[in-house]
Amino acid sequence: MAKWLTLLCCLLGPLAQAEVLQDPTAPLAGSGAAASPSKGAGLPRLQSVILGNGPALAVLDGQSYRVGQRIDGFLLVGISADAVVLEKAGKRQTLTLFGSKIRM
Repeated sequence: MAKWLTLLCCLLGPLAQAEVLQDPTAPLAGSGAAASPSKGAGLPRLQSVILGNGPALAVLDGQSYRVGQRIDGFLLVGISADAVVLEKAGKRQTLTLFGSKIRM
């Protein structure tokens, strides 16, 4: 009987100690980063900027673009380390990678 009880404790012990783990790469709760769309209606969402030896690239809505290319009626006129500038009908819009400044 003691052997069965020991075996049962060994098999069920890990289940009793199991805990739910959170994804460390998930956005912080309450930050709204995952669900919030771009500030302006109809603007593409800037996801990444790639700077290097070649021409600068901006990833907007999952597609990569260079300066001079068109995105949903907008002309990409500038790419910097953390933002892009789009132009449509003579008006310029700046899209940034981060909604607010991050302090470390």
